[in-house]
Amino acid sequence: MKEDIIEKYPFLRRGLIQYFGEGISLKEFLEENEYYIHKSADLLYSIINGEDAPFPINGEERVKSYIITKIILTYIRDYFTSARYAIRERNALYDNLEREQDPRTLKSIAHELNVDIEREEEKFLIPISSFLKNAVVFNDKELKLCNQELRNGYVVASKHVLSKIIREAFYRKYMQEVNEVVEFPAEVDSLLKPYVSEVISRGREIRQERANLGPLNEKSFPPCLAEIIDQMKKGANVSHAGRFFLVTFLHRIGLPNDEILKYFGEVPDFAEKITKYQIEHITGTGRGREYSVPSCQTLGSLGLCYKERDPLCSSGKISHPLSFYRIRNLGDRRVGKSSPVNRVDKSHDTKE
Repeated sequence: MKEDIIEKYPFLRRGLIQYFGEGISLKEFLEENEYYIHKSADLLYSIINGEDAPFPINGEERVKSYIITKIILTYIRDYFTSARYAIRERNALYDNLEREQDPRTLKSIAHELNVDIEREEEKFLIPISSFLKNAVVFNDKELKLCNQELRNGYVVASKHVLSKIIREAFYRKYMQEVNEVVEFPAEVDSLLKPYVSEVISRGREIRQERANLGPLNEKSFPPCLAEIIDQMKKGANVSHAGRFFLVTFLHRIGLPNDEILKYFGEVPDFAEKITKYQIEHITGTGRGREYSVPSCQTLGSLGLCYKERDPLCSSGKISHPLSFYRIRNLGDRRVGKSSPVNRVDKSHDTKE
């Protein structure tokens, strides 16, 4: 396999075999590449802290770092850390796919990710089942099935659309693989632990920070979210952006998916199976990536900001709806950092 192909697409099986080798144990491989364990652990630590850490550009270092980072993520099994890294790889893959000129390479990559395609002149034929499985990016009009040309059970896709489908297929496959339960031999455990202990500790700290929002209390919801909930209770057809915001916010403050689902009980187009699937996709619990809560600036651009309804919002001191919730919900009350998120209000009465 050509060196530049391996550098751009380090997940391809032929390239992995070339660098990992055959007939070598995991322990032997890690011992021979201990330098890359250190580099990969540093990379992960930077990524989970939101730092702009670039991938290695040298061919061998790129592929070995990819392999060992995947081993580390499988070892620590931290969904947040895995998702942060996988999004980086997903975006790098998409950039390379958009620049890729060889249709044979595109077909090879798609096949590796279980997306069967056929080329038809400048277009690509994707089975509808494969398209739908990987076209679950929220609010991406280019991936809506209704916007595609259909023919005999296939989606007739441009290279641009195909790149997005391959990108999502990679992410789904990667997250599924690194979150599988794998028993590591004791000698591998002792080899990895010293390098990844800081990554594990930082991941725990971030999860704790994310959970420290106190008990669920609708009375502390920001006016933007309160308006959406009020409209849904009235049976209004709330926009996709509004529903997306609702799900991300409720998930972020610790509400389980089944509880989030109850908020949709009064919407006109409620379909439990579809809504449940969409919630799982947005929250990352369906082995997808976990979406962030939109900022106040984003909500304003979507016409979902009602800051004039509350003095805290209109003061200009709030830039994110979670900040509003944290201030209003916690106040001066002490909330134990390990406390579970429980409902403290009884105002919500949508259908069970």
